[in-house]
Amino acid sequence: MILKKKLTLIFFLFFYFFVGSTNSINSGISFDENYEELNWNFNIKVIQEISNTRFGKKEFNRLKFDKEVKRFVGYGIGFQLISQPIQFILKDFLKNNKNLDLYGAKLLSKHFVVFLFFFISGIIFYLILRKLIDNENFCILGCALYLTYPYLFGQAMFSPKDVPFMSVWLVCTYISFNLFEKLSDNQKLSLKSIFFLSIMTSYLLSIRISGLLIFIQYSISLLIFLSVFKINFLLFLEKFFKEIILFIFFTILFLFIFYPIFWIDPSLLIETFKINISHFNNVGTNTLGETMYSKNLPVTYLPIWFLVKVPLIILIGLITIPFVENKIFINKKKSIYYGSVLLTILIIPLILILKKVHLYDEIRQVMFLLPLILIAGLVSLFIFSKYLYYLLGVLSLSLFIFENIKINPYQYVWFNIPARYVDLTKNFELEYQGISGREVANYLKTNINQETCILANPLHSVRHFLNDTNFSCFDAWQKIDTNYKRPFLAVQNVRNLKKSTPYKCFSMYEASFKLLFQKKKIITAKLLECR
Repeated sequence: MILKKKLTLIFFLFFYFFVGSTNSINSGISFDENYEELNWNFNIKVIQEISNTRFGKKEFNRLKFDKEVKRFVGYGIGFQLISQPIQFILKDFLKNNKNLDLYGAKLLSKHFVVFLFFFISGIIFYLILRKLIDNENFCILGCALYLTYPYLFGQAMFSPKDVPFMSVWLVCTYISFNLFEKLSDNQKLSLKSIFFLSIMTSYLLSIRISGLLIFIQYSISLLIFLSVFKINFLLFLEKFFKEIILFIFFTILFLFIFYPIFWIDPSLLIETFKINISHFNNVGTNTLGETMYSKNLPVTYLPIWFLVKVPLIILIGLITIPFVENKIFINKKKSIYYGSVLLTILIIPLILILKKVHLYDEIRQVMFLLPLILIAGLVSLFIFSKYLYYLLGVLSLSLFIFENIKINPYQYVWFNIPARYVDLTKNFELEYQGISGREVANYLKTNINQETCILANPLHSVRHFLNDTNFSCFDAWQKIDTNYKRPFLAVQNVRNLKKSTPYKCFSMYEASFKLLFQKKKIITAKLLECR
């Protein structure tokens, strides 16, 4: 029976990987792929400049890099070290089979790597569930819910910052739990396990420096461990002093390896963290009908977005926690795991709110908390009522699969069912990443005079999909209110959709979708003809 369930899981994962990887390279290109590519190119220039300085007679020109350092600060090359070789292999295939130019093919090939990270995180999600609940049916269904959750699946089709960061955070969580399991069993901590946690922690920080928050989770796990086993902190510190020093040493070592800009000036580490806390861009995010700006967020910002993005089954599960916590915390090991998850999803948002950290684009910067929120809700619901868990789980899984098909490729705009009783188009930020550009480009290929100029933002969201056409004139959307030579076409998408139709411009095509149980369609882009 157990073997049969394992085979079912393997078959599901195999089929899921094929569908997800195929879908990822058929998605649109968002804002971030180009930024990530520019970040990689910048870091390569830094490495080359430092090499020339160290091994040649040339003096390092710090001023040459200062402006770009501020632009790319907070993002290392960890993800790119895996992504770039795969992109190199895939780009020619996509160029020839998807009618893309070479750069567009390179950007699109990044999607497969993003999905690969998410796929691996699904396996880790399953393994963490196994540590909490010794029931194969529970773990398989929980894993399936995680991997098909439309919001995360949609993000996994393109998001090169948020999804890899979230996935590696989950890997770090699992590795840390393994270490605490060894400590609980009085087993010796091997150098290999310390080294592995160090490199994965520094790798997390290389994707986004805000990964420093993982140390809050590590600290929570440690405090729970000490409390549960009644161990004195100073005695623990004395016993594992060598392991702690090795962990710190390896983490810092690999952090500098993954961040070439720190080779220029190690003090940039502090500046990097400060800049990422106070993001320079004061982005306004429509939240429950109010435009909330990143530099002045009300305390309600994160709670509102979590309430409308977290699946209903998880919200119900979270409500049941007070009724089952005595059953969950009866086991010492599970107390460490579940306590770490629960306190992390409570304390980190609280810190972000109190510190007034600049956030925008709904919950993408705190997406790493979603797997932990799902774990907390699923485990609690299962302990509360197995029947209710399977009933809601199978129903939710069916709806997830149906909506992934119905609203593709806009799953990342997904809202839970209770949120759909309000007018989403007026009350919330929707298609803010610009992946609708591919859909607009497909319309342009067959229906438009191809000698007309096209205005868009971002340009790369449309331009690279028109490689096999005669379109050759592209410019920024921002020029639409100038004396730009008419006639021209304009792609009105992302936050520009909030604006009224520009002067003497007429809508000739709309990209849109409708969520299940929602009457009003969500417009993701408009193609305008301006005469």
